[in-house]
Amino acid sequence: MKTRSNRQQPKGGDKKGGLLKKILSAALLIFGLALVLVLLRPGRSGFTASRGRDPYNVILVTVDTLRADRLGCYGHRPDATPAINKLAAEGLLFENCIAPTPLTLPSHTTILTGTLPLHHGVRDNGGFVVPAQLETMAECFQTAGYKTAAFVSAYVLDSRWGLNQGFDYYFDRFDLNRFEKISLMDVQRPASETISQALDWLDNNQEQKFFVWIHLYDPHSPYEPPESYSSLYSDDPYLGEIAYTDSQLDRLWFYLEKNKLLSNLLFIFTSDHGESLGEHQEATHGFFVYQEAIHVPLILVTPFEKFKGKRTSALVTLTDIMPTVLKMAGLSVPPEVQGQSLIPFFSKPEKPSRRPAYAETYYPRYHYGWSELRSLQDGRWKLIAAPTPELYDLKNDPNEEKNLVYLQGDVYKKLSRQIEQLEKKAGEKAIEPDFSSLDAATRERLAALGYLGSFLDPARLKGKKLADPKEKINIFNEISRAKELGLAGKLEEAITILIRILGEDPEIADGYFDLGNLYFKSKKYPEALQAFSRALELKPDNGFAATNIIYCYSALNQLDQAEEFVHQQLNRGLDDSQLYYVLGLNLAVAGKLDRALNCFQECLKINPRQAAAHNDLAGLYLILNDQPRAEEHLQAAREINPELLDLNYNFAQLREKQNRPAEAMEFYQKEIVSSPNHFKALFNLARLYRLQNRTEEELEVLRRALKANPEFPLTYFYLARNYLMTGQRYLEAVELVEKGLALKPEPQHLAFGYMLLAELNNRLGDRRKAEEYARQADRLLKARR
Repeated sequence: MKTRSNRQQPKGGDKKGGLLKKILSAALLIFGLALVLVLLRPGRSGFTASRGRDPYNVILVTVDTLRADRLGCYGHRPDATPAINKLAAEGLLFENCIAPTPLTLPSHTTILTGTLPLHHGVRDNGGFVVPAQLETMAECFQTAGYKTAAFVSAYVLDSRWGLNQGFDYYFDRFDLNRFEKISLMDVQRPASETISQALDWLDNNQEQKFFVWIHLYDPHSPYEPPESYSSLYSDDPYLGEIAYTDSQLDRLWFYLEKNKLLSNLLFIFTSDHGESLGEHQEATHGFFVYQEAIHVPLILVTPFEKFKGKRTSALVTLTDIMPTVLKMAGLSVPPEVQGQSLIPFFSKPEKPSRRPAYAETYYPRYHYGWSELRSLQDGRWKLIAAPTPELYDLKNDPNEEKNLVYLQGDVYKKLSRQIEQLEKKAGEKAIEPDFSSLDAATRERLAALGYLGSFLDPARLKGKKLADPKEKINIFNEISRAKELGLAGKLEEAITILIRILGEDPEIADGYFDLGNLYFKSKKYPEALQAFSRALELKPDNGFAATNIIYCYSALNQLDQAEEFVHQQLNRGLDDSQLYYVLGLNLAVAGKLDRALNCFQECLKINPRQAAAHNDLAGLYLILNDQPRAEEHLQAAREINPELLDLNYNFAQLREKQNRPAEAMEFYQKEIVSSPNHFKALFNLARLYRLQNRTEEELEVLRRALKANPEFPLTYFYLARNYLMTGQRYLEAVELVEKGLALKPEPQHLAFGYMLLAELNNRLGDRRKAEEYARQADRLLKARR
């Protein structure tokens, strides 16, 4: 029998207790639902929850000119790319990633700023510099306390183009002085060298949180993989380059595994653009915006098991990389970023994409005066806005062979409206390109190599009816072939092609510019002068054609005509300080120092911040022994551009004149760091070591000087002298002197060579030869008195 409690319940207690229970139950239900919702939110249960609060290191790898459909993980033969396939197995692969342009510098600018070319304004290689006001991904990591480093493999991404913003260390070091006698295509380095530099840096910095960008260039034309790959892929050298690059990525991944760096690493793999490989009649890239040139791989690898081996078919773009990486690392995204985070796809790879992808190329417009091309695709339909518009159904026509613009009028109108709206919105706060921000010395060096061509300011074409690039592809291919032949040294064949093309289409200013370069290389200076003059006639603001005309006059020993030409151009309104600068260079080489001084001074009146003019003016004052003015202009040059070629060399020369050898040595060493093959700096540094009896250092630097310039006799003589003074390698020293004499040194140096031979043969015990060489040296010395 149950006993009742003696405790009396308060009046109304049952009702209140029930109400309390209901409230508590409802609260628990709401809390439970909230908890479920929190746990189900993609950002929380997905990547963000997995990451936690710990900092993660980041490595971004961009492989230049890599089209997605040539990788095993994107459906191609798997044996060529096992390392990249492994990345796909370890991460999230995006099947449909679109580059904003098929050009290296503009596309990398998008990757590292999260903005379209419509905003950042970098729309071509070689004529643009990344605006300083853009906040780069590296700057975001640097601000957050990360060590930042970049390792680039091609001059097109050299620090002078501005992508070094935010990097503590930026490995470029492309010495253009090396490229006077070889192909411009050699202004790059193989993946093995770049990866080695990156691994060396990681050896010293892996204990700190870091952001590293590695750029590999090998798939870019010309397709010349290393021997083992060229034979294995003889029928497909482009794939051979990709396979070689893959092997170097395997090196990188093995290092990361060995050093246990994968457990807190976010690894991003992508490309800047693809390669046409002859599709749509385009051999390489840059001219068209078909899929083969803008469809690129994108793989995001994290340490989290739950996100491995996933794929998504959603349409994404390279603008999305920066916001994704920053959010993956737990950092804030700058407000001007136009891409969107891809983190939701880790949890929901099936998530559809609602944003169209924009791409463009202004290459035909800037270089040939033909129309630019712009495109927009939404996952199925793709519009190419051109003088003759194109519309493709990518689902049923992935090769873009059937133009449906007239059969699908409604789709065409819809995408046309969308591309106009996107361009208007993305370009609202666009940054205007600054075509004058590249320093004068670099402009001249690049123009001489044919790198810049006759770049045309787009404002001059505004309002004109421009030709459709589709109608000009054959001409473009022939001009490109002529350039390749010229770089290969087949000058006459290249000249013949260009003459034929210009006979058919005489309005192509770039054609005349290229023809002038070929004539100049052939030492046909009158013909070069005529070609450059025609290029300038077609593009009256083409400063490169104008400066090349000055070089032609100089080669013809007609510097008076060159001066007259410069004054004519300035009088007609071509107010380009470069004209005075180039004229000054040529006058200085000819020994007309007073006139050269005047040119550099006039150059600085037009552009007081032309660092190269300050530097060369200082060089002239050094020759004239006006040390205070040399110091003044060297300091001015350093303030404007401390990385300027020959700046540290001229400082060293000045410090020597001031009898400050220790400082001179430091400046020579700085010049050699930035320009490892700077022969004069190497030779002079060796001389200072010699004066201080530092024979080992002298020997090392002399060997580097000989490698940098094997045509200078005195290097052989001083190497031989070093062996003589240290009592070693006498026979080798004799050979060195004989090589130096064979180079026909100046008369004042001949006696030194024979004196060395006399002493060396004396040490070797051949007194007859020693006496004969001593007599020859004595005769030469007496003849000079």
